[in-house]
Amino acid sequence: MIKKLMVEGMSCQHCKNNIETVLKQMDGINKVTAYYNEGFVNVDFDNSQVKLEDIVDQIEDLGFDVKK
Repeated sequence: MIKKLMVEGMSCQHCKNNIETVLKQMDGINKVTAYYNEGFVNVDFDNSQVKLEDIVDQIEDLGFDVKK
């Protein structure tokens, strides 16, 4: 499943790298690409292994706001 998440608070390459690194460590994540200039993250994941809510929680734990 591929989901586009609108993320507020990403302002630089470090933000992008931080989100991508943390999400890629989660089981069930196939691919993550963050676009800080556009304010969104594309996540390709196996929803039988990881829930969307858990992905959102991880991003929010990093200090960003996810708009659903």
